[in-house]
Amino acid sequence: MVSSGYISAWADDKNVIAVLDLEKGIGYHKSYKKATVVNYVYEPALLSYDLEGRYARIESAGIPAIRKMREGLELTVGERTRLVEFLEMHRYRGRYSDRAEVRVPAVAVMTDGSANDVELRLGDMMLLTQNQEPGPRLTDLGLDQLDWTVWEVDDIPTGDGAVMLWGSSSETGANSVSVVTFPLSPTQLLLIGDELPNGVPFRTRLAMNCQRWIVGKTGSLNLEQAAVIAARRAT
Repeated sequence: MVSSGYISAWADDKNVIAVLDLEKGIGYHKSYKKATVVNYVYEPALLSYDLEGRYARIESAGIPAIRKMREGLELTVGERTRLVEFLEMHRYRGRYSDRAEVRVPAVAVMTDGSANDVELRLGDMMLLTQNQEPGPRLTDLGLDQLDWTVWEVDDIPTGDGAVMLWGSSSETGANSVSVVTFPLSPTQLLLIGDELPNGVPFRTRLAMNCQRWIVGKTGSLNLEQAAVIAARRAT
């Protein structure tokens, strides 16, 4: 549920990353290609829309822009737009990453007027609620017009909550966001907008923002913390 093409930057020479699964309360090392995969997770049970295909297209367009930024190259306007769409997808999927197995009973009214009992999957719920999410969408913030800066950092993790919005709680809507951050790699942090103030507990905030998956380089995460965090959230 976290793009393998993105988290590959955290893999070692054997393609292995460290993972904290906060839903199951376990930590492990695994190939980045399979570390956060949940098969058919976005396949709807009722609605006829190819959500998997849509996300695959956004990933295919956004990952090259991420790789380009890792190399220190400037993005074109189109590449910035595609990367913002990737970030919005990553953020939206992250909100639901701990609900992969959720099933919701519902009644579907068919075109002939009949009613059927159905069980909605995650893909259905994401499609039905995509226009009802709280807060502003990244695609509505005009991020492509703001300053884009890459900070050199020291071995930061990532995860399903890696897209973080920072700003003022006294403002509302788009005005409440002053900077968006996203780890490009273990040593590169993308900032869109203003700079972060000194002393921000970035790693703590990122961990709090992740619903299920925290990803890091092998040896960089305390795998036992997965059980601790899961237990704390369950109380």
